[in-house]
Amino acid sequence: MLLRCYINNITIKQLKVFSAVSRAESLTSAAAELFVTKAAVSIALQSLETQLQQPLFDRVKNRLLINAQGRKLQPLADELLQRMQAIEALFDANQYSGLLRIGASVTVGNHLLPSMLASFLPATKSQRPELTIANTADLSNKILAYELDVALVEGRVHSDRLNVIPWLDDQMYVIASVDHPLAKIAALRDAQLAGQSWVLREASSGTREQFDQRLSALLPSWSLGLEFNSNEAVINAVAAGIGLGFMSNLSVAQAIENNKLVRLNRIDSCRRQLYLVYAKDRYVSPLLQYFIDYTLAWQPQN
Repeated sequence: MLLRCYINNITIKQLKVFSAVSRAESLTSAAAELFVTKAAVSIALQSLETQLQQPLFDRVKNRLLINAQGRKLQPLADELLQRMQAIEALFDANQYSGLLRIGASVTVGNHLLPSMLASFLPATKSQRPELTIANTADLSNKILAYELDVALVEGRVHSDRLNVIPWLDDQMYVIASVDHPLAKIAALRDAQLAGQSWVLREASSGTREQFDQRLSALLPSWSLGLEFNSNEAVINAVAAGIGLGFMSNLSVAQAIENNKLVRLNRIDSCRRQLYLVYAKDRYVSPLLQYFIDYTLAWQPQN
């Protein structure tokens, strides 16, 4: 009964502090995010842990790393904070007020997200969203850590704690410099790609995953010339003749149009699926639901 009394005194402020510290892993950074003093954050967190009679973080040097007890609280705290935003929106002229934290993998973030947000934001008049561009694996981890609300990704997601919804189709191409010997072959077979040097994205990216799953297994031999975490760097390196590349049509269309590089005419095409991802145990606020519905209905302009 005593524990129930303590729990009934938990405040929204304490949950906001807990959420901020879990993301920032530091009292100082959490205080900056919440626009309060470090002392205020420390007092609120200590009070919350006292009321729950459980430590929520492991203190490792200058970092606060969320522990098993904190992870139990995380989805419930997140839902309560999201529901508070929904309550505020009930009495706001704009029913979609609030903050969205949106993630996108590199290709999607560079080539699709800007034009989509250009039409989405005026429709909701919500506050400026927080945007994160990273590879699929990093974005999935951030969603699971409640650092993001939703993400648009190009790689496969390997977690049964996430909703993974098919979104748009994309086409992958083998690209080369304009003077590469293979550029003049009208119908290129995969066996003709054997022994080539390749310029690729980093191992944890969706683009690299496509190469590993859809192309490298077909090649009896190949070598890695260079590896980048940037689409533009891959395109520039391929255009300079360092090796072949395997890239999304979204990434290379402009470079091909400008005769910076060429798309090799493979006999076999390679299509891939893009996905919308969010946590299964996340409370879906009206703003998040509107974003999900809007995104799934949205089509890029040709």
